Amino acid sequence: MKGLKVALIIWAAAEILQGLVVIVAPEQGGSMLGFVKSPAYVNNFLALLGLHMIVGGVFLIIAARDPKRNILWVKYAIALVILMVAGNLYSIMRGFVTFNQAGMGLIMDSLFAVILLALYPWRRAPRST
Repeated sequence: MKGLKVALIIWAAAEILQGLVVIVAPEQGGSMLGFVKSPAYVNNFLALLGLHMIVGGVFLIIAARDPKRNILWVKYAIALVILMVAGNLYSIMRGFVTFNQAGMGLIMDSLFAVILLALYPWRRAPRST
């Protein structure tokens, strides 16, 4: 369980940091990834995305204190990283982004998907009454 706690906290902290970057410096983050300057309204969507990342990260850190009791949040984290991998692959295959632009997220999310799945407590949890 300790490994799962650590993995959840590390991933959640990375999400919080990324969310802050998306809110505070969307243009700089985009230019580092090779994106062209986007219309101003895109920054609004990025700020909302950043808020979601921060809130999710905070709740995952709270849930990581007792992963068995908060198993739904662990499942959320696993589902999210798997869907992020799928979303990045889809965007690359459709030509929306290049591997250079989405590769870091693809690699990190793939790594955390494997780690979280490996550390997940697969034994059936007792039912609460």
